[in-house]
Amino acid sequence: MKIFYLQLKVKPTRKNEKYDLVEGALAHCWIKETNPQNTLAKAEFFVSKSDWEITGVEDYPIEVNESNFSGKDLGTENYLKAKSEGISIAYVGWSRDGKTTAGPFQLKQSYKFPISEYIDYQKKLSQKGRCLHYENGRRCNEIIKAHSIQKNQSLSAIAQNGHVYKISANIGFLKKNKGRLTYKKSGINKVSTFLGFCKRHDNELFEPIDNDLLIPTDQQILLYSYRSLCRELFVSENALELVKNQLGNGVNQDAIKKMLSGYVNGKSFGLKNLNSHKLEYDKSLRNKSYSDIKYVVFKSRQKPIIAFSGIFYPDFDFLGRQLQNLGDYSRDLQLITFCSAPIEKSWAYIFAWHQTSSNVCVDFMRSLATKAHNDVRSLGDALFRLAITNCENLAISPEWWDKLKKDNKEKIADRAIYWADILSVTEESYLIDGLEGISDWKFEKVISNMD
Repeated sequence: MKIFYLQLKVKPTRKNEKYDLVEGALAHCWIKETNPQNTLAKAEFFVSKSDWEITGVEDYPIEVNESNFSGKDLGTENYLKAKSEGISIAYVGWSRDGKTTAGPFQLKQSYKFPISEYIDYQKKLSQKGRCLHYENGRRCNEIIKAHSIQKNQSLSAIAQNGHVYKISANIGFLKKNKGRLTYKKSGINKVSTFLGFCKRHDNELFEPIDNDLLIPTDQQILLYSYRSLCRELFVSENALELVKNQLGNGVNQDAIKKMLSGYVNGKSFGLKNLNSHKLEYDKSLRNKSYSDIKYVVFKSRQKPIIAFSGIFYPDFDFLGRQLQNLGDYSRDLQLITFCSAPIEKSWAYIFAWHQTSSNVCVDFMRSLATKAHNDVRSLGDALFRLAITNCENLAISPEWWDKLKKDNKEKIADRAIYWADILSVTEESYLIDGLEGISDWKFEKVISNMD
């Protein structure tokens, strides 16, 4: 990522006890981002959140480095802070006479995030189980912590002393690390679990993938894909309820309220689509119509370094072409799942989708084939890039991670922000490049039933 600098014209939205400011004040912003568009949006949000009204843009975002602020203590200090923490903002203004300068300073924010209540409700939701099996009912009386990533053959294959690295999405942990995503060690008994199935249905339904290596069969692929979908549905329902609860508790800060309301609208639309896709999967499983699933499987003989399970709505392909507009709420979205799976002698990378999503997903996979055809070495990088960028349900081998160079760890952490940063707009080129040469993945065989 790059560091961008910009200046916004601002004035306080409420009386400042220390300075009697008028229109003349500037917010100097240093922001770590990928492009000017996201930089401006992020600056506007954080300035507004701090109880300043933006009256104009003095200087639009430009990319900077430390040398641009040589000899300027304030600039260097804020540049380094942005590089470390992602953002730094300094406010400088002048008094009512228009001559006396003041600052840098910060107004005390009127809104205080209720972190303890948020964490308590987050835990409450995560412990609220329900069986998502297509034949759930009264007999689903023993909800268990089901693994969305296979434990015995996937997680254990990358674990060190029973532990793996995973992203810490806990808001308390994020606050401690100044908002940066961090990877921490967790026991494989806890990684990727969710209370989304009862014991009977989990054991019966997923037996062909929990106890057997991937061959693959249509049934196995459908089950891997279904489990990824159900986990995402469970997590999305909780996330939406969490934000709705926060809004209902009386958020009185306009910038926060606007951001949360936008999140609710987007997440509600995504959840509507998830439920629609699940109905199609339910129907296929109930009727044993396993051939309804389409897939591409990449086989590798290398030792696995990560294990993952996720879903996403393909917006741009590996060539940067738009496949569907995720902001168009008038159209249904097509969905693809992806995950790792154990095979004989090593592991596989699975892309799978229900045939009802073939229009978008086939084009998406063809773009990957074109990219690999143009440069066969790019395949491993492209698949690694997608997993890191689009999947928070991911575990990393401690043996591999601990040997990585610091700058590569930072590149991976910066990429992982994509799924967490709701203020950034996805770039059309996000799957074209990035994270090259880090995984060193090679795939010897491809199996597909794609038409």
